[in-house]
Amino acid sequence: MHIVHYCPTAYPIPPVGYGGTERVVYWLIRAQIAQGLRVSLIANAASGIEQAVPGARLIPCDRDTPIASVVPRDCDVAHLHRMPPDPEAIPVPHLITEHGNRGPDARLLANTVFVSESHAKIHGRRCFVRNGVPVDDYRYSDEKDRFLLFLARMEWPHKNARTAMDLAIDLDLPLKMSGKYPPWVRPKLWGDWCRHPLAVRRLVQRLGYVDGDLKLELLARAPVMFHAVNWHEPGSIVVLESLASGTPVLGTPNGSLPEFIEHNRTGWIVEDYAQAREAVREALSFSVEQRRRWAQRCRERVSRVEDTARGYRLLYEKVIAGERLSTADETRPSVARPVVSVLKGR
Repeated sequence: MHIVHYCPTAYPIPPVGYGGTERVVYWLIRAQIAQGLRVSLIANAASGIEQAVPGARLIPCDRDTPIASVVPRDCDVAHLHRMPPDPEAIPVPHLITEHGNRGPDARLLANTVFVSESHAKIHGRRCFVRNGVPVDDYRYSDEKDRFLLFLARMEWPHKNARTAMDLAIDLDLPLKMSGKYPPWVRPKLWGDWCRHPLAVRRLVQRLGYVDGDLKLELLARAPVMFHAVNWHEPGSIVVLESLASGTPVLGTPNGSLPEFIEHNRTGWIVEDYAQAREAVREALSFSVEQRRRWAQRCRERVSRVEDTARGYRLLYEKVIAGERLSTADETRPSVARPVVSVLKGR
């Protein structure tokens, strides 16, 4: 089977620093090559996929190039990771993975695949393959330091960095944060921390976009990952990376998080600020034996990319056989599930 992935974004594959979708595509290609499949990638010309994954082929392309002009003739199935400029002109059996949340009027192709069960339900569909990570790439540790870790774009309000900073101030806890802008540059995005600017500067360490050894070390040494987001998370990669490192995750009931985080086993699902504060306190109070048990469960129960690759292979076989992955009775829900907002003072 010759699989052709289509992902002509502004970021190379594999990405350096930021690039969630691109990292998912890279991992999937690695797993598929390891499973004996033939794989090509249509992507940014700066991509180093051929060096990173021997056997993979790069087809350079930009996002405005007609897909029919770049898909190889011997392609058995095209796996799209973004909508092409000419979706009606795809010349081979295909499916598309939706990596984000689309508005109620957005067009979805018949063979759209989502990255978690809740992600599919939000869009009125049933077809999904959960994201997974290459677990052995991550540095596992059941020994932890004392800090709170936030690895998301701090400048996006729905990632809820303001609550992470409130927890750091309340618990006098160092907070290591990724993201482009430091919080004191865009004060309108943030909350009560504005009353404690000196505490924020003392406790908060801004990391920018992290990757490589620094990221692996942070993931492994954190006692808890903050991911109490205020939106319906489709299928967070950083949650999986944290669990693969043996680090429990503080999450919310929003989107896919309860599918990936087992409450009181591999993390905590919280619905308000008081619950979030108590969960962090619990993580900091673990004995050596408790940390070991939690870290082992996180590592053992994380979703693996090998399972993701096998799930997609079953769908490839269906679309090659001419089957549709969605049916006429699947429609978008008229009322979206409410988002639980975890904010101090609510």
